[in-house]
Amino acid sequence: MITDSVLAVTSTKSSVIEQLNAGAKGAGLEAHGTDPRIFATRIIEVFLGLIGTMAMFLFVYAGYLMITSHGDGTKVEKARKIMTGAIIGIFVILLSFSITNFVGRKLQEKINQESIFG
Repeated sequence: MITDSVLAVTSTKSSVIEQLNAGAKGAGLEAHGTDPRIFATRIIEVFLGLIGTMAMFLFVYAGYLMITSHGDGTKVEKARKIMTGAIIGIFVILLSFSITNFVGRKLQEKINQESIFG
């Protein structure tokens, strides 16, 4: 009786693992480990994406402040400063993302060459 339930749990566990592996393969993830340099590049890209989203929200918020200022000079100036900072931030984030993407691609090419020839 106990061996039947152990076998059922083992078969369920292997079925779940097979489904997870199939989902990972369908998502383009490999079963072997990812190189730490590529993993770090992906983490940086995700982080930059989140920061870019925050900068866009700041830009929209500054626009909202400017619209609702009703001509008040201090509110318009505050909105203008936020908008300028958001635009500069977006530019820096795009530049950082481009550099990270370039370096990540070069690393991937180097790793692929090492795995072929090494």
